[in-house]
Amino acid sequence: MEAVLEQTKKTISKYIQQFKNDGRKIYATSSFQTQSVPLLHIIGNYFPEITILFLDTNFLFPETYAFKQKLEEEFNLNIITLKSEIPLSQQKDKETGLFQYAVNPDYCCYINKVKPLNDFLQSNDVWISGVRRDQTAVRKQLDIIEERDNGIIKFHPMLDWTNRLIYQYIRENNLPKHPLEDAGYVSIGCVPCTHKWTDADDKRGGRWVGSNKTECGLHTNTK
Repeated sequence: MEAVLEQTKKTISKYIQQFKNDGRKIYATSSFQTQSVPLLHIIGNYFPEITILFLDTNFLFPETYAFKQKLEEEFNLNIITLKSEIPLSQQKDKETGLFQYAVNPDYCCYINKVKPLNDFLQSNDVWISGVRRDQTAVRKQLDIIEERDNGIIKFHPMLDWTNRLIYQYIRENNLPKHPLEDAGYVSIGCVPCTHKWTDADDKRGGRWVGSNKTECGLHTNTK
């Protein structure tokens, strides 16, 4: 574990210095799940100058908001909250009267996550994400550094970490886990689109049950 941590710190340090030399602003996004904890802990301890972006969809579990606050205080994180410019009252489908998550979940993710982040990040900025190759088929194809069509650099320092390493790091550093994990939730997103899941090996289990959707769009949208 120590060797993995040191290599991750070296990788982050190397690229962060390069980004700074290029005059880029650097941000990291986090969903504040248990899986997010190691990267947030590493940033808080070794790279406190990195600002964390929290995408608040207004549909998150109360436990997620509480966990976010706990980690913010415990790790001394600098967090900026981003929200959609479209109020919830205007996020209902005109024909059915239902919220978009029930009618068009891709659009719901777009207006509440993808667009707020795209609107905040500017060309030449760096976006650090904690996604890993072992999570989904889409993420398996990612490179550690990717330049998006809008000029933003996306940096994945945790790409080669595994689920086993994540939990080993948490145990060895006595770090907290999202309170809903012990209640049977494997992957935790918005309340309407998150369900309990019995297969712990399915890293995205319980998300968008009943559909082929596995991604919110943040890691597939290149604009």
